[in-house]
Amino acid sequence: MSFHQGVGRAHAKIILIGEHAVVYGHPGIALPFFPLGVVATITESNHDEMISDFYQGPLIKAPTHLLFLQTLVQTLRSTLNLNPISIHIKNQIPPAGGMGSSAAISSAIVAACYDYAKQPLDDQKRFDLTQLAEKIVHGSASGIDALTTSHDHAWYFIKNKPPVIVDLKVPGFLVVANSGIRGQTKDAVSQVAQLFTKNLAQAHLESIGLMGLLMKEAIERKEIDDMARLMNQAQFHLHALGVSHPVLDQMVNEALSMGALGAKLTGGGLGGCMIALTDQLASAQKIQQFFSKTYSPNVWMMDLT
Repeated sequence: MSFHQGVGRAHAKIILIGEHAVVYGHPGIALPFFPLGVVATITESNHDEMISDFYQGPLIKAPTHLLFLQTLVQTLRSTLNLNPISIHIKNQIPPAGGMGSSAAISSAIVAACYDYAKQPLDDQKRFDLTQLAEKIVHGSASGIDALTTSHDHAWYFIKNKPPVIVDLKVPGFLVVANSGIRGQTKDAVSQVAQLFTKNLAQAHLESIGLMGLLMKEAIERKEIDDMARLMNQAQFHLHALGVSHPVLDQMVNEALSMGALGAKLTGGGLGGCMIALTDQLASAQKIQQFFSKTYSPNVWMMDLT
């Protein structure tokens, strides 16, 4: 076994449409968000340890919310026959923001371990290992985070079916703003599941799923107005499912008042981030500046052209 350094990278993801509906077999679309990423560096150590801004110390003593990383590293060490390792994480993605932080960290660690062991890593293997960790984090994971944080293109995604690449090149700008309230994906998933068992969620989930199909068609036509309209409709249904938040609702309304064509929460909800779609750079910059002063300095913009 080689003891050289191993490096792995992943990036944030944004769910454009399909939150919660994807868990129930409806389509969703997610895109890579390149302004934010994770770099994992693996070196030899006397014991498994992690050095990061969210935990420093022996992995065996990590807090319970990092159980997914303990399990992932144990699996990787066994699979690759690795001696104890030191994992250095540099993460720009806000935790509990609905941007795939846990999946990106896991994906970067998987890539770093395979690089460290000088073993080939195919897309399916990387997805499976990342998804193993995601199921521990979220309880029920659709796979969309594990997929999108590891690839450089958008995906049209239906659970348990082969994902389809989407060429998301449209004349617009996407603003992502952190509400400053930690998202609660696991609680939101559980809440929707309870509604589902009472037949109170199906209509909303089916509507969001239909919008996933229509969004794919709008992207293919490069119709940003149609994309924005579908985002607004999706937010209505997500709010009805109870997974939005008063602060997110306020941010959506403010973004629309400042020139956004469409705006909605992204990710599991109950906090986390809002996304806004504009067709003008000036509007995107105005929204970005306002939110960075009003809510959180964590506001980013990506050109979709």
